[in-house]
Amino acid sequence: MSLPNFYLDGKVVIITGASGGVGKALSLGFTEAGASVVLAARRPAPLQAVADEIMSHGRKALAVPTDITKNTQVSEMVQRSLKEFGRIDVLVNCAGGGVREATLDITEESWDNMVDFNLKSVFLCSQMVGRVMVEQENGSIINFATAGAQVPVPGYSHYTAAKAGVIHFTRVLAAEWGRYNVRVNCISPGLIDDDLGRSIGPSFEKGARSTALGRAAQPEDILPVAMFLASDAASYVTGVIINVNGGPV
Repeated sequence: MSLPNFYLDGKVVIITGASGGVGKALSLGFTEAGASVVLAARRPAPLQAVADEIMSHGRKALAVPTDITKNTQVSEMVQRSLKEFGRIDVLVNCAGGGVREATLDITEESWDNMVDFNLKSVFLCSQMVGRVMVEQENGSIINFATAGAQVPVPGYSHYTAAKAGVIHFTRVLAAEWGRYNVRVNCISPGLIDDDLGRSIGPSFEKGARSTALGRAAQPEDILPVAMFLASDAASYVTGVIINVNGGPV
């Protein structure tokens, strides 16, 4: 019996939100495991900086500045990926983020923006890349939710509602596309020690101490789980939500 293949040699991976935080950690880690990556985010300069860092190690990366809430830009990103690499094996819908707002203070515009960024973007990218994967009859999509999508977090109703939608969207896609050998799974992180996590202010340290492990996650803590789901070692895993949250207490 041979050991399962946890490496990503020869795979082409699209990663959204790749300019920093978890997205950057995944981009660097996936290329070290043998993948070629397409990096998508809205900020061109930091996105290109990640691509340059990857290419400085002799690995392949393509930076495509993209607003993933816009269908035309997502389509362009996918077409550039296919032109550059000829196929797409893995999509990581990592982009997302929220701000604290009391529900009574949320405007319609704020609600729409939060849902567009965290849920509509996952739909657009998954649909566009899904067409490619269905035709290939192979692929892995990894979505990102949040711990707050499964337990109530006051002050983040729009953000957590959108992320809860990502969880169920994951399960539906897994059921629809399994016949084409396209796997769809979801990672649900807890508090992460990056710019987004630190943006919550003084409550960050309290939240970090409240986990069973007594600390927030580093972006690199998410990498092994994502690599497993992207790899052939997870060929019989679909429709699951994996919590990477330091443990409940």
